Amino acid sequence: MSGRRTGVTGLLRWYPTAWREHYGEELVALMEDDLAGRRPTVGFRLSVAAGGIRERAHGAGLLGDARSPAERARSGSLLVLCAWTVFVLAGASFSKLSEHFDGAVPPAARSLPTRAFDAVEVAAAVGGVLVVGGALVAMPAFARFLRQGGWAAVRRHMIRAAVVTAITVGATLALLPWAHSLTSAQRNGGSVPYGLAFLAWAALVATTLILWTAVAVAAGRRVELSGRPLALESALATVVAAAMVAMTLATAVWWGALADRAPWFLHGTPVGSGGSSFDPRLAMTTAVMLVAAATGVYGAVRIGRSRTGVDPG
Repeated sequence: MSGRRTGVTGLLRWYPTAWREHYGEELVALMEDDLAGRRPTVGFRLSVAAGGIRERAHGAGLLGDARSPAERARSGSLLVLCAWTVFVLAGASFSKLSEHFDGAVPPAARSLPTRAFDAVEVAAAVGGVLVVGGALVAMPAFARFLRQGGWAAVRRHMIRAAVVTAITVGATLALLPWAHSLTSAQRNGGSVPYGLAFLAWAALVATTLILWTAVAVAAGRRVELSGRPLALESALATVVAAAMVAMTLATAVWWGALADRAPWFLHGTPVGSGGSSFDPRLAMTTAVMLVAAATGVYGAVRIGRSRTGVDPG
């Protein structure tokens, strides 16, 4: 097999395994005819990748109506869960960036940013409780899944998540005494070693959250969940998606209020000084929130379109 053909064949990895087994050779032949001996361009590779991602989305029930209503509701709920994980990471960034903002805002101008910040906190609490509630609803079905031999399907995911969780707990126990021994200024950029350690710890926390989400998705795709539990999971996921939208809007309001009434806070300059309303860190955080919220809304729409086919009885 030539290097060029190997490169073309490698593009099949974007497609699901079952799809490759049925149509892989045919797609390779079509690609080779289209290229006529030329090397695949970046645009060609992106086009093939996009097609593979679409097929994976169809296979997961995230596109089209080929899957049953129950499968579409399940996939929509799992998509909301994944979006929530990303949103939590962005929310942690927002929490760090907004620390002590009220001290930088004149008392007469605190009402709007404070209310917006409170709205973010309330929606975050509601979303967190609902996600935990969804896990509890699925727990009996998950236990049955494990008793029926499902451990093999999730073992790798769970072991990996458990190991990283243990490392994260150890890192947290090591970091806490160090943090308590430093001043506030040292904890907020004054100590380079601590700053690097904190970033490493934050990466561990994010990885732990992502890995446990992977466990939930791996199990959720296989656990038999229907009837009332599935209807309840769908309803919880829809409200979680709404909570992400509410938090994104409240964050934008908070940013606008700070930019108008205390722009110095966004850049760490002395109180009363001017400054741009643009903060690249806050812009990135808000952009991630927006993408996660939009993904959650898409999952909720998938749920809504399938709901007539999910029997709650």
